[in-house]
Amino acid sequence: MKTRLHFTRGEWAAALFLLTVMTAGNVYYFLCDIHPKPPCDVHQYEAEFERFAAEQKRLDDSLAAARQRTYHDRPHTRSDTLPPSKPQPRQPMYDIVKLDLNSCDTDALVTVPQFGSKRAAKLVEYRDKLGGFHSFSQLQEVYVMQNIDTVKLKTYLYINKQKIKKLNINTATYQELVSHPYIDAYLTKLILRHREKNGPIRDLEELRQITHAYPELIEKLRPYLVFS
Repeated sequence: MKTRLHFTRGEWAAALFLLTVMTAGNVYYFLCDIHPKPPCDVHQYEAEFERFAAEQKRLDDSLAAARQRTYHDRPHTRSDTLPPSKPQPRQPMYDIVKLDLNSCDTDALVTVPQFGSKRAAKLVEYRDKLGGFHSFSQLQEVYVMQNIDTVKLKTYLYINKQKIKKLNINTATYQELVSHPYIDAYLTKLILRHREKNGPIRDLEELRQITHAYPELIEKLRPYLVFS
């Protein structure tokens, strides 16, 4: 005969038995402790900690001793104990042979940093028209040289002023005068007209009076003119 849950009496009996066993097991687990844990030995952990601390100290002492060992009679010390070192100047791998700016050719100039073949050619062309450079500041007068650091160029170049070619103001032709970068056609005509009417020009002061040139231009011409 089945109940309302459609279980037989035997099935009900089995279910009640299983429920009883499970309940008894849970009660026994929480209320009874058949394997009590031994009390914790604090001294044992303290001994382990002391051994660990002793081993760490031994390793630190060994590392400190290794740092103090010498190598080629120089002690190895911690980097943070060393005084700050000054930066050492970089030594060139070879001696730099400077070029004379008033005599070197384009093949030599292209070996200088910041120079290419076109820039070297323009510089030599302007130098020949001038008769030579007397100052590094004159390099800025060449268009392709305006972005060049002339201070750095002094490492590779120097100026021999003895090689500047002088222009005789009293014997130079029209073409020779007008070809100079500092003398234009108007200034040339004034010089030639004065030579024809009054004879040779004696000095820079007379040249200034004849041409009414600015004092700055007269100073730029000073290294290049002779009046003999």
